[in-house]
Amino acid sequence: MKAIAVILINLTAGIACLITGVNLMSSNLEKLNLSRIRRALSRFTANVFTSLITGTVITAITQSSTAVTLITVSLVNSGVLNLYQAVGIIYGANIGTTVTAQFISFNIAGLAPYLLVCGLGIKFFTKKRSLKLVGMAITGFGLMVSGIKILGWSIPYIEKSSFIKDILTRFSSNPWLGLIAGTFATMLVQSSSATVGLTIVLFNGGLIDLNSAISLILGDNIGTCFTAQLASIRASLPAKQAALAHTLYNIIGSIIILLFLSRFSSLVIALTNILGQEKSRLVANAHTLSNIISAVVFLPFTRYYVKFIEWLTT
Repeated sequence: MKAIAVILINLTAGIACLITGVNLMSSNLEKLNLSRIRRALSRFTANVFTSLITGTVITAITQSSTAVTLITVSLVNSGVLNLYQAVGIIYGANIGTTVTAQFISFNIAGLAPYLLVCGLGIKFFTKKRSLKLVGMAITGFGLMVSGIKILGWSIPYIEKSSFIKDILTRFSSNPWLGLIAGTFATMLVQSSSATVGLTIVLFNGGLIDLNSAISLILGDNIGTCFTAQLASIRASLPAKQAALAHTLYNIIGSIIILLFLSRFSSLVIALTNILGQEKSRLVANAHTLSNIISAVVFLPFTRYYVKFIEWLTT
């Protein structure tokens, strides 16, 4: 019972730090660049390829695919963007958001105190608004790193708990179950970065294998669509179509990867070895590669996909 209590405390504290950190970082980066984001989404989306690049870059800068997707839906709602442009941005947003997982996969837990001190120092000892936003973004990054470190504290206790290890074993034996678990976990905490971070910790701790980790992050991709669906409830038809396009894109892309899970896992391992990276980078690389593959698969058929979405909603 003591082990379970410690695990729950660490998981709660770690996920709370992770979610707070990610939200703090992304919200301040978004405020810092909001006018530029809207301008870029309006100007650099002439075709689906430039839309993809713009969505990728902006999401990588803001560290929030949810924010970029919601802004995209709002621009579609106001008539600034059409559905074809929005779909391209969505492709890119899914790729850009994987930068967070790449950060998490690096062993930088020891930098957390320095990041927090640096961020708060900038926040409280400067008067310029833009610098204050930068300070809070750094603070958020420090909290995110702290959250990963706290989550890692649970690994020794999980290894000793036959109950939790049995649950993880059940998930490991069924990738589709992992997909569902990842989806609902992300819907619950409203942060794919938090659930991806937890997946990385579990994998690096040897508690789940790579196939299980991949199925969880695929579910995370689906779960993150929930916010956009909520935001589109009272929006115009084009905005509803953009939110639906986001959701179906993630569902179809995740299913495609899962159907070829063994081959995809081998590809991730091979790529990681070619890059000379450590095993701890495998989950982050899988997250990035799965979203790139989805975009590459969908890109040539975007016009047909847009027509399909329009057919579904009319």
